[in-house]
Amino acid sequence: MEKLRLENIRKVFGAKEVLCDVSFSVFDKEFFCITGRPGAGKTTLLRIIAGLEAPTSGQVYIDGRLVNDVDPSERRVSMFFENLALYPNKTGFENIAFPLRIRKYPETEIRKRVLEIARLLNIEHLLDRFPRTYSGGEAQRVALARTLIKDAEIYLLDEPLSNIDALLRVQARTEFKKLQKEIGKTFIYATHDPIEALALGDRICVIHEGKVLQIDTPEVIYNNPKDINVALFVGNPPMNLIPSYVTQENDKIYLKCEKLSIDITRLKPLIENYIGKTILIGIRPEHIKVSKQSVGNAIEVKLLSIEYLGDRFVLYFELDDVMLRALGEIGEKYSIGETIWVKFNEEKIHLIDKQTGSVLI
Repeated sequence: MEKLRLENIRKVFGAKEVLCDVSFSVFDKEFFCITGRPGAGKTTLLRIIAGLEAPTSGQVYIDGRLVNDVDPSERRVSMFFENLALYPNKTGFENIAFPLRIRKYPETEIRKRVLEIARLLNIEHLLDRFPRTYSGGEAQRVALARTLIKDAEIYLLDEPLSNIDALLRVQARTEFKKLQKEIGKTFIYATHDPIEALALGDRICVIHEGKVLQIDTPEVIYNNPKDINVALFVGNPPMNLIPSYVTQENDKIYLKCEKLSIDITRLKPLIENYIGKTILIGIRPEHIKVSKQSVGNAIEVKLLSIEYLGDRFVLYFELDDVMLRALGEIGEKYSIGETIWVKFNEEKIHLIDKQTGSVLI
């Protein structure tokens, strides 16, 4: 069932268009992630849903009801702010209780609900302390408790893990997913970290410069990006891009650059308009096989740099003056300057229109 629907949302600040024709739906009890680089428009979008900003044009529907002119307090939406916005002169208990106090809930009900949410988030020990004594992770949990204590149908979370260290972020992802299922409400979660979005979202919306580029499941977003910006943004290490020339030889069609030749005759109906033109090959680092010996039609390259990531190596090499990345074999040892052989998994390549940025396959 549809919980939220945005139709043609546009937002302009002065001469700058922050959001351009944004439309999507979010389903009831869905964990919906909005991801994009800083400045893409994520926070503005959440504020429009919450009613804290009015769209320049477009409509916001919650449970099928048009809410453009509905006060934020009447939308049954609760928002977690990136800056946490805890009251420094209030204890953890009073920070969490504040949304209920301004709605004049009975004291017994306030105490009951604060203790319940504190137990859920394992922060009972923070209730009598002030924010100045909290670590980043503790402050994040108290702010989250204050957001979740509200009787809302939609919870908007703006970069909720940005204030905690990397180790806690990984742990917190699992807790967030579990928490959302336990509460049984709709979460709309904004993050600049695509890996976080992949880990958490039932569906992901990738936004770039105020425009929605793609909305789909994590698997589809990662394996079948529709746009070059999605392809480059989602994934770590990012996708490699290699300019190549589309050429026809007799009845065969090839992608060619100095050392690389790939037969794409099977894609003729899709690619024949690009014959004689340059197109981009996109391939993720994990789809490039690395070997220390010459095998088959592998390409010989020199290893230029190595990035150690704990359980794997990212190997850097050049192909036709383009720096590329591949993942080294687990357990293998590599040295800068040595010769390696690389082979592309041709079933995993993407073809990208160099002019429009659209992904053809």
